[in-house]
Amino acid sequence: MFLNGSLYCFARLFFIIGFFNAISGAIKGNDYQRYHQQISGDRFSKDFYRQDTKNNLLNAYVRFKLVTDCIFVTSEPGYFLYTSKNDNEEVCGIYFLAEPDQKIEINFITFDIPCEHRGLVSIIDGWELNGEVFPSKMDHQLPLKQRSSEFCGKNIGMKRIFTSSQNIAVIEYRIPKSGKGFSLFARFLKNPRPCNVLATSLTEPYTLRNYGRRINCTYVALYPSSVQVIALGVGVSNFLSSTRTAETGTIRKCDESSPHDQVIIGGSNGLDTSKVHIIDSICGIDSKPDYRELTEYSVTSVRLISSGFFDNFVTVQIQPLKNELFNANIGI
Repeated sequence: MFLNGSLYCFARLFFIIGFFNAISGAIKGNDYQRYHQQISGDRFSKDFYRQDTKNNLLNAYVRFKLVTDCIFVTSEPGYFLYTSKNDNEEVCGIYFLAEPDQKIEINFITFDIPCEHRGLVSIIDGWELNGEVFPSKMDHQLPLKQRSSEFCGKNIGMKRIFTSSQNIAVIEYRIPKSGKGFSLFARFLKNPRPCNVLATSLTEPYTLRNYGRRINCTYVALYPSSVQVIALGVGVSNFLSSTRTAETGTIRKCDESSPHDQVIIGGSNGLDTSKVHIIDSICGIDSKPDYRELTEYSVTSVRLISSGFFDNFVTVQIQPLKNELFNANIGI
């Protein structure tokens, strides 16, 4: 269970163009009482798609990166330290973003989170934004309840280690007691068969694969975009067996002709890819496809659906729409 719907934030997910409405967070503690906050997304938009700059840390914490922002985004592993500065019942989050072929291991070194003051920490396997979660329950191997863990108290003789299934994870916390907090070590582990991925680059192509498995995998970018298919090999067989034959070209509307092996291209205004607005569905074998689609939604998704009978793959390049990326109001 998450922090019971905490961080209902980012009402519009325009991370790249720097446009944010006022966002709010909500958390229910042990008394199921809701609290709200207002958070600026400016720091999020500026740091999201590039590595964090090195802070000038105090000598006492040379090994630790201090978590000073309520919405703290990092694409670097290492040691992190958070200490509450006041008694505010504010909900904050540490968002981890690794490379597409990595997953995240979070090891709490120390934690002192007073339960009696409604302190609470939640670890989520994925990202929760605006009450929606990526990867969605349709694409993840675990149900939502098993993808999160929440706790409070002290770590006397207790270890807490969490490992994500993909290249993103988030720690949500409320610590309304000055001087209390936690320290952790995050490392990025190799993921030999990545499935669900949050884009980390604005320009580099990415290849989604099922590795012969019966599985659904989704590649998501948090901006309106142009989706170009660079290579395609999805769900085509001859009449005698499931062996691939010569190139077929890009076959469209595969949700009608080949629903068990297809690529769905679409968009949404939230992270739940089960609610995607489908723009097109394609399949076939095409080494040099001439295929491009525009998605004007704030979240772009490319979803590979696989029956397990084929070694499916699709290589795509998702680039922000130019009028969005180069908007005169961008503050990146």
